[in-house]
Amino acid sequence: MAQAKPRASRKKPQPAAEAESSAPICSVSFCPICMAVTAASEIRPEFVEHLMDAGSEFLLALRAVIDARLEGMEPPLKLERLTIE
Repeated sequence: MAQAKPRASRKKPQPAAEAESSAPICSVSFCPICMAVTAASEIRPEFVEHLMDAGSEFLLALRAVIDARLEGMEPPLKLERLTIE
């Protein structure tokens, strides 16, 4: 005769709604934050890391362009105080 497993070691079946609860649920249609989280959760972590590195490099390049542009500008003109009598 086969022995029954103790109650503590039996797995309880999960309802379908609880199994799907891992996906983010948002009350706003086409919420950009929820769409980004959902898209990022479905792709490989290496790809996300590569995108983050590329974004960081892009922002550093943008900062270098802005700094170079500011270096070439003339200093602001000196202001004089005028008294009106």
